[in-house]
Amino acid sequence: MKIDLRELFAKNALLILTPEDIGPSAREFISKYGSYMRLAGIEAKRESGYAIFPSKTAPVEQEHTAMFEEWVAITDKLRVETSVVMNFYTDRWFARDPKYQSVSARGNAVTHQVCPNREEFWEYGAEIVKELGSYPIREIMVFGTGFIRDSFCFCERCREAFAPRVGQEPARLNYGYITENPDYHRAWHEWRTEIVMSGLAQLAAAAREADELTERAEPLQLTVEIPIDPQTGLLEGAKTENGLDPARIFDVTKSVVLNLYPWTPVLPRKGTPEHDRLLEALYFAKDYKRRGGSVVLYRWGVSSGEKVDEVMAIARDAEIDRVAVSFRFPESYAERRESAIGGV
Repeated sequence: MKIDLRELFAKNALLILTPEDIGPSAREFISKYGSYMRLAGIEAKRESGYAIFPSKTAPVEQEHTAMFEEWVAITDKLRVETSVVMNFYTDRWFARDPKYQSVSARGNAVTHQVCPNREEFWEYGAEIVKELGSYPIREIMVFGTGFIRDSFCFCERCREAFAPRVGQEPARLNYGYITENPDYHRAWHEWRTEIVMSGLAQLAAAAREADELTERAEPLQLTVEIPIDPQTGLLEGAKTENGLDPARIFDVTKSVVLNLYPWTPVLPRKGTPEHDRLLEALYFAKDYKRRGGSVVLYRWGVSSGEKVDEVMAIARDAEIDRVAVSFRFPESYAERRESAIGGV
């Protein structure tokens, strides 16, 4: 399907582009579409773990760095509000190392997601935030946050840290032992949420440090991804499965991007019970706005104006002001979906 970029830019949604969408020359792309661009997003750190900007911290795809720097320089001059995407725990370069891999309750490691219970990885992410914060951008959208689902992570480090909280030996800790006792299961959720929040707090501190170093007029916005999918329990599932609690995130960044139906291909039709349940899950966005927070409704794999309209219609119903889309699915979508909905 041929993508009509002019049509999509004209809808005033935030289009999150990859280097493959833009091509080798940012100047050429912007000269063609710049008159339609009020908002623009670009992927800065991929789920592969590689950066497309000249990072001194992450591995770099050198062939894209000149395009990235040209992109942010020109969009800044044109006063286009620019967001960059940073994949965080979803990092295949780090997750190739068994020391960092997330491990399921079955003992299966995944090679696309780092275990959140790694302090040194938070420090690594914070350095990348500071690097990106040196550019004239509006926000960093942090994707790939949180645990994969409730049955993660059972790596040696997580078992050793959590087992004493429920009176069990680390080697004998298993998912059944946790879930058969409501108090243990509640403690599991709370412990995992604390880990995620600690990591996000480090990223937020790095963003503030970048503000001080660059003396930017407006604070760099750090926007945290929360998956909202019926197969994983919508908003309640984000809290219990992923350790991502919007109320807690508000205290740290005041900004979230809701990944709408990432594992479900068809959006619900208005007037259906599924649509009503989704709006109920999104109701918290009104309180976010009332308290001065920011909510973005996002969907990947959107390649037509009609599909953008579907996302925008749900955003209007939920009173969410910002909509973002990307044309592509994640590189390892099938693998990520399988682990996210319990196939690992």
